[in-house]
Amino acid sequence: MITVALAKGRVYRSFNQFLADKHLDEYANALIDGGRDLFREVGGVRFIFVKGKDVPTYVEQGVADLGVVGSDTIAEQLFNVLNVSELPFGQCRLAMAGPKYMSESDIKVVATSFPNITRKYFNQAKQDVSLVFLNGSVELAPILGLADAIVDIVQTGTTLKENELEEYKTILPVQARLLANKQSFYTKEMEIYSFMREIEVV
Repeated sequence: MITVALAKGRVYRSFNQFLADKHLDEYANALIDGGRDLFREVGGVRFIFVKGKDVPTYVEQGVADLGVVGSDTIAEQLFNVLNVSELPFGQCRLAMAGPKYMSESDIKVVATSFPNITRKYFNQAKQDVSLVFLNGSVELAPILGLADAIVDIVQTGTTLKENELEEYKTILPVQARLLANKQSFYTKEMEIYSFMREIEVV
């Protein structure tokens, strides 16, 4: 049996739809609603449901053999894992956004859940800004005066528009990735490649 760590939320839903589109009903039906389950086993595969930012850690530590997570997570922090394959779902972007009247050169304080990527971007732009780290509801920061702008995941842009914010610039395109534990990739090679062939990502 192999263990696959799945990021909860957006990536999980996209992975589920991907399985359904491939008519992999055994997996898709088992995963259609994770509910409060911490894991589920189907077809010789154990799927564990964890927060997106924890997926690479589970894979790195060998608790999971494979992981499905957004590329933003592995760009934010370095992990000792194999970045095996780009997956054809989970497309979105990490973007800078803020009030409609704000120009990029006026930005002094930025709120984000991605401080490393954001700091690298502004360093390369040679723009001195202060960062405010938030775990969620980043859109509130410019509305309540905590920050001038935000750097956050944008998929459709609806949340920004609903809060009278506009997208200034894409900082990083994001897509789902398949990660592998370095040791497992060799010790469980047959099982891993069998699963990858099943989901057609080899």
